[in-house]
Amino acid sequence: MARLLIHTLNSGEAALPVLVRQLARQSFQDFDHEVVSGLSNREGHTLQYRLFMERAASYELFMKLDADMTFRSDTSLADAVRATEDHPDVQHFAFQVWDYFTGAETLGVHIYRSGITFGDFRDDLFVDPDPTARQILWDGPPAPFINHGEVVSDFECFCFGVHKFLKVAQRGRSAGGLSYKPHKYARHMQNCARIRRLYRETHARRHQLALAGVMWAMQHGTVSSLTSKSALQEVFEAEVRGHEASWCQRVDRMSDSLLVWRFALLRSLGPRRAFA
Repeated sequence: MARLLIHTLNSGEAALPVLVRQLARQSFQDFDHEVVSGLSNREGHTLQYRLFMERAASYELFMKLDADMTFRSDTSLADAVRATEDHPDVQHFAFQVWDYFTGAETLGVHIYRSGITFGDFRDDLFVDPDPTARQILWDGPPAPFINHGEVVSDFECFCFGVHKFLKVAQRGRSAGGLSYKPHKYARHMQNCARIRRLYRETHARRHQLALAGVMWAMQHGTVSSLTSKSALQEVFEAEVRGHEASWCQRVDRMSDSLLVWRFALLRSLGPRRAFA
């Protein structure tokens, strides 16, 4: 099997210690794991993709594995690497993960073959550039071999909601010379709607806090991306955890009333996009 570099960007995710222990138990062990901490979202992803290009002579495969992900079995890595061996002419494999926030499979784990190249690193919102390469959007086994959001803090749940709605809103992109992405709007609008529905059905804390994050992002029209989580941590502690009873009431109203949900979308997105 090919030699693999696994690269992880860390922003204090609760799952990282679990992930490290799981890596030690994987049946496939011909890999190195590097963790980078303390960078902004775009800085971290820029470093990550440039590293994949610079280390082309040292590894056959590169895996982008986020710090909020966990393995579903001890053979997950072996199964993923074996899948790439069946397609030697493919340079980019995009695998589905099981997402605990939306209760559905979604794209999340990427494996790249040595020699791949990446282009534009200017985007603060959609920080994963599309490589110039032959790609497979993998459907079916061995995916999903990774869980997303299985082990999370309260703050991470709030962040998830903020990030999802910012990808719906896509604020200020034309001013920054970046294109609006309608397929991203559709995907993340569906994600936000699923969070609302799941909270109404389960009343789980992860969905409550994620919906609070969606609401916060709706109400702060000057925020276009999460460049750093440290500033958002201060917001969470002061505005959400510090006034939790009030937030809980507002989250309950938004989850219970379709009218409240639609009106919030209307105010934050305008009529054309709110009901697209």
